[in-house]
Amino acid sequence: MSTGFRYVFTFTAKRRSKPSYEYQGVLRTHKFYIKYYSLLDGQDPLKAVVDNKEKIAFPARFTEFLVDFAKELGGEVVGTRKVKIPGRDVYYDKPVVVLPNEVAFKRHLLLALTVATYNKPGEARLNTLRSLVLNMNANFLNILCDIAIDRYRSQSPARYWHMLRVGRAVKALYMLD
Repeated sequence: MSTGFRYVFTFTAKRRSKPSYEYQGVLRTHKFYIKYYSLLDGQDPLKAVVDNKEKIAFPARFTEFLVDFAKELGGEVVGTRKVKIPGRDVYYDKPVVVLPNEVAFKRHLLLALTVATYNKPGEARLNTLRSLVLNMNANFLNILCDIAIDRYRSQSPARYWHMLRVGRAVKALYMLD
């Protein structure tokens, strides 16, 4: 039973207001954002990611972990582009990942929101969070993701902060701090 939608995500780099000297390379001057898109079944994800407006976007951390989790959910990387940072001779990889269904999209969204709230988690914390999100009740998962999407649509200047509160709530609820 197909819904007619496909969910895709990718990363983009946005310039920081001031350099962060705790990082090296691209992360010193730029911050990564994850962008989710919903596409119709016939659309090409590589072309549609450039043309369409995102469904939801927020600051992301640990991008390799997020791509690995998407593969674990049944997603596939359909393409990777090298993107040049304007004004510098630095490139970063921009994967385009297609998720298989809406449940996988919501599991990935909740994991990405929660991971974005960590400063320096250990591998054990990330694995605990991964298994928690994989085994979470679908109804509760749906409620949390709908709250995050509604907060994104609010157009408030602090909407990213309000969205990340959903990730902080998951950490507090399951004592992951």
